[in-house]
Amino acid sequence: MRFSEDFDAIYIRYSDQLYRYIYTSVKDAYLAEDLTGEVFLRVWKKWKDIKQDFIQALLYKTAKNIVIDYYRSRKNKKNVSLEETVEMGLEPSYDEDLIEKINKDTNIQMITGAMSKLPENLKEVLVLRFVNDLSAKEAGEILNISEGNVRVLQYRALNKLKEVLKNGK
Repeated sequence: MRFSEDFDAIYIRYSDQLYRYIYTSVKDAYLAEDLTGEVFLRVWKKWKDIKQDFIQALLYKTAKNIVIDYYRSRKNKKNVSLEETVEMGLEPSYDEDLIEKINKDTNIQMITGAMSKLPENLKEVLVLRFVNDLSAKEAGEILNISEGNVRVLQYRALNKLKEVLKNGK
């Protein structure tokens, strides 16, 4: 069955990248895992209509829209603590090694904190280029901007990040 095999290959290739991309926005491992699953569910539903040449851009755009939808839906909802979630029996699995590395490495925490102070467009370029190791061309396709604009935003983002790390502002 070619359809299933193609989708499986796409999932294997992009799931970790999308998870990291989403995690940098929501800062919650469980939520990032759920939203990553939602990305692939939406793509699965429209798989036959998708142009395979642009699958990476589509996945990232879908992830970005899902994160936006999540924050819009959370505006007036009560937050539930992790303890309450575990008591309700909702304890999804996740890559413990990856989460442990993210939470324990102080350099990553420091950079993540500094990145949270950057404008969204600059933060997004840094995540795509350095966290997910995409080329400027691939990032441009995802963000709907030229490769040159990606490089300009990357330059600005790195300078701003250095400033924030140096001054703490």
